[in-house]
Amino acid sequence: MIHIGRAGVKLGSFSEFEVGRGLASGKFLLTDLGWKEGMEKWTPLSEFPEFAPAPPPLPPLPDETSDRNQEFPVETGLPEGLPWDHRKEIGFFPAFGETVWLVLFNPGQAFSRMRVSGRLTDPFLYNLIGGWLGAIACGIYLVVTSRMPQPPDLTGARALFTLTPAMAIRELKILVIMGPVIVTVSALVLSGIAHLYLMIAGGANRDFWVTLRVFCFSYGSAQLLQIIPFCGNLLAPMWMMVCCVIGLAVAHNTSTGRSVIAMALFLFTCFLCCAGALFMAVGSDPNVLRSMLNQ
Repeated sequence: MIHIGRAGVKLGSFSEFEVGRGLASGKFLLTDLGWKEGMEKWTPLSEFPEFAPAPPPLPPLPDETSDRNQEFPVETGLPEGLPWDHRKEIGFFPAFGETVWLVLFNPGQAFSRMRVSGRLTDPFLYNLIGGWLGAIACGIYLVVTSRMPQPPDLTGARALFTLTPAMAIRELKILVIMGPVIVTVSALVLSGIAHLYLMIAGGANRDFWVTLRVFCFSYGSAQLLQIIPFCGNLLAPMWMMVCCVIGLAVAHNTSTGRSVIAMALFLFTCFLCCAGALFMAVGSDPNVLRSMLNQ
């Protein structure tokens, strides 16, 4: 713990992460005095090695200038890692909430602070919590909407896309029981597809595990938007795509254009998979297929 004082008044005792975050936000000043165990006297925070201003970055090589992303520069003076990485210091729920807010509303800063190496259990756990909660919320809304009055003459394609209360409850049970497996496998598969397209676009400057981290924090944050009634199921995937575009550009230190190309190919692949699954679902019933074509 570091004790902080200003103008003869002790401000309190804080962890190294809290002091770093306070310096970034302006809560603390580099001229404030600090003391921790083992020091002989109070010393300005500017003289602490861990809080010294970062040296200016080296200029890029001439042949790399055009391929580097300049829209989301890495911010200096901020503590390394997302708040989620420091949950033991600031608390589990505050760390989760701060990370969700940062990823959703300031993804450029979030992914510039994201650790690109280290344990994968942290992003996996974050993705599991956010993705599972979002899936359960989606399942609950399915149950609620399935109990609303429906037109009595549902036939053909309309009947195919209408859930009965029994079907909705079954879907909710699957999401509750199998949610952790579905969320984890989805993160691995989807990030693998996105990384492949990022390689094709020439923007994969780091390995697959960095892309996986971006997807875990994007998916775990955006899925919580499923809690919003009516529009949450549409808002969540759209916001996730935005976070992934920015996150891949920042984490791989590549251009936003390459990241956009990779995610556009990713969306096209998802569309083909959904269209193929739909065709297989209705192809065995000519009446349903004929009804869809007529509508």
